[in-house]
Amino acid sequence: MTDRIHGLHHITLCTSTAQGDANFFVKVLGMTLIKRTLLYDGLEPVYHLYFSDPLGASANVTTSFPWRRTGRKARPGTGQFSMTSYSVPKGSLAFWRDHLTEHKVPIRRRYERFGQAVLQFEHPECGLAFEMVEDDTDLRRPYPSKYVPGQFAIRGFHSWTVTMQALGDMPAFMNEAWNFRKSGTDGAYTRYEVDNGGSGQTIDLLYQPEVGPGSWMYGEGMVHHGAFAVNSIEIQDRVKAEIEGLGFTDCSDRKDRTYFKSIYIRSPAGALFEAAVHVGFTVDEPEATLGTEFMISPQFHDRKEELLARLNDPILL
Repeated sequence: MTDRIHGLHHITLCTSTAQGDANFFVKVLGMTLIKRTLLYDGLEPVYHLYFSDPLGASANVTTSFPWRRTGRKARPGTGQFSMTSYSVPKGSLAFWRDHLTEHKVPIRRRYERFGQAVLQFEHPECGLAFEMVEDDTDLRRPYPSKYVPGQFAIRGFHSWTVTMQALGDMPAFMNEAWNFRKSGTDGAYTRYEVDNGGSGQTIDLLYQPEVGPGSWMYGEGMVHHGAFAVNSIEIQDRVKAEIEGLGFTDCSDRKDRTYFKSIYIRSPAGALFEAAVHVGFTVDEPEATLGTEFMISPQFHDRKEELLARLNDPILL
């Protein structure tokens, strides 16, 4: 099969409130809010916020849909991305434990996975799970932030975890459809990597047969999808054709998300995978003011002020 997927691109979370996300991702985790727009699907206006390094490089972008205003709740469980893990320098976890505790972020545990030190914690509003993973091989630049010193700062994604009730065809999907290779096991975890592996190029599959299935529909408290990087529209077309040729036909047509062009595939585990061609975040805002303007999504054209008033969820930084 074509060498097609080149690591992680962005992950999209269903959270609680816009201000809660700004507080958590910017003021605690040290990210930059680089885009304020709306969910591109449907007729219900819901914020879509993008947090990252200042320019939104691939394997750096965490996005959120704050759903609390709608009252819609999700059910966590298997068949979902269940963990978002970030890479930090070796020796950083003591800082992060104290920093998270100071900001009243619930810490779950400190442990080791695949020989790396891990600190697991929760989004304080919606309970979604996150990790800091110490990785001394990650040479990416730290996220610049006035809230987190550079020597401890996030470098980008380390990995994401998919929780499964049954293995089924997921190993074949990861290897044959998604060109990730199995690189090891650690208890209930099986690790898959692409290209050179390591941070930004790793997926862990967590086998939990006793856990029931989680929601697929939008709602507070679940990860909606994980997006992976492909280098061109031509490669994206081959991804779709080759995946469908393997029998994984629950695959969308291409969707224009302005900042990337995407196809979505429902994996055998149930988790929603995306193959994204990066366009960039300066297509509708200059670099100097990224994330300061409310960018209206296409289906709500000419309704900007009405929708801002209807959302009634201001973001103060």
